[in-house]
Amino acid sequence: MADETKQQSESEVADTAVPIRINHKTKDEPIRVTDRRFWVQPQEALSSDETAFSLKPSYVEELERKLADSQRKLDEVMASYRVFKTEAAAETQKARERIQNEYNKRLLQAKADIVRKFINIAENLDRALVTSQESNNFAGLLDGVKLIRNQFGAALSELGLEEVKVEGEPFNPEVAEAVETIEVENEDQDNLVLEVVSKGYRINETLVRPAQVKVGTIKSPVSN
Repeated sequence: MADETKQQSESEVADTAVPIRINHKTKDEPIRVTDRRFWVQPQEALSSDETAFSLKPSYVEELERKLADSQRKLDEVMASYRVFKTEAAAETQKARERIQNEYNKRLLQAKADIVRKFINIAENLDRALVTSQESNNFAGLLDGVKLIRNQFGAALSELGLEEVKVEGEPFNPEVAEAVETIEVENEDQDNLVLEVVSKGYRINETLVRPAQVKVGTIKSPVSN
């Protein structure tokens, strides 16, 4: 009886059992592994609430910050320099124009002062010519010309003009030019200025016009 009951129970269990499916992976299917470490994730895959961490040492970050500050300050200095350079060039140009204008004014004034000195001389010369034509007085004309010549010389002296004295002096090519040579027998006259053809003048140390002179030269000995 007991054996019959046992066989009946096993038969019921066999009727109610559910078969289990076992999946077997084929050899050709690769094994997929997902790396969840944050530093290997794509940048766009990081969520907005994830904190970005820097792998650089702190002193490197500090150096980069200082470098950026230095570059910014350098850019500011260069910009200020360019502005200063432009303004300085404009001021220099204005100063140059002011100096040129002042120079032109003084030059014009100096010309006026010089011309003013000779206006009276020219007028006196005109009067002398008119008088000599009306009276046919040659002696009076000669006196008038002498007076005007003295007046003219005084005006030139006021301007600082003076004659270069070269007659009887050794020939100096810096203040005179030889237009002719004269043979002399006396050795003391060799290379001396014997005659002034045209006077030379200077103002202070500036040569206005060199003198034109005749210079003595010793005769060459006659060879036998």
